[in-house]
Amino acid sequence: MNSADVFSLEFDMLTRTMTLGKVLERFRRADTDSTTHRQMLLELHHVINVHSRLCEVAASVVPPEDWNSWQGLLSVPALGCDQGGSFLEDLRSLGIHSLDRVSLTPLPQTIALAAYAHYQLVERATVGLVGYLWFFERMPRLFYPLWAESSRRGGIPEKALRALTAGALDDELRDQHVARCCRQIVRRPRDLGLATQTLHDTAELFATMIDAALQRAERHYGIAPESVLLAGNGIHQVA
Repeated sequence: MNSADVFSLEFDMLTRTMTLGKVLERFRRADTDSTTHRQMLLELHHVINVHSRLCEVAASVVPPEDWNSWQGLLSVPALGCDQGGSFLEDLRSLGIHSLDRVSLTPLPQTIALAAYAHYQLVERATVGLVGYLWFFERMPRLFYPLWAESSRRGGIPEKALRALTAGALDDELRDQHVARCCRQIVRRPRDLGLATQTLHDTAELFATMIDAALQRAERHYGIAPESVLLAGNGIHQVA
């Protein structure tokens, strides 16, 4: 079994367990209002901005013989500048003053998720970053449709959901390319173990960020916190 197959199995397991599974269930059963939608777009946009700088760091620490494969992984669409621009377009479609009701300062949980990638790249074995990048390859196809449908139920117009619709599309050629890159970088059982651990950590950090964004939006919106329900299912409150 190759590394990409292992990552697929691990990701599928994570979607049914731990914090990520509980966050996904929240979007299946609850509506997303405009304030919450904006806040999540902003948090993900921050992660994308940090990723562009991460690519610059990678160029100086990745072995030259592996650089072509790493370039393929680092170009993950969910973290690309185009996706970040699409998020901003969706925010603008809600009106210039829509940002008055959300916080533009990234959450501590958002900073932690972005910093984790830099930590893997610089402080630990570089191969561990493969799990982080692979998570963002697979996450949009599962999370974005649930987010979009929850937002539709909450009255968000389609013009503010275009980035999610585009980001959720499957790309078979891209999948094949990523699988090849993974096989070229993840060569030993130890490498696979490190990358799998990073996949788990990234899923946990991502879910924690989303839960924190929900709570922040609910505090700004002045409604009963949905996080009370989530906390009862094992998702922690924001300090």
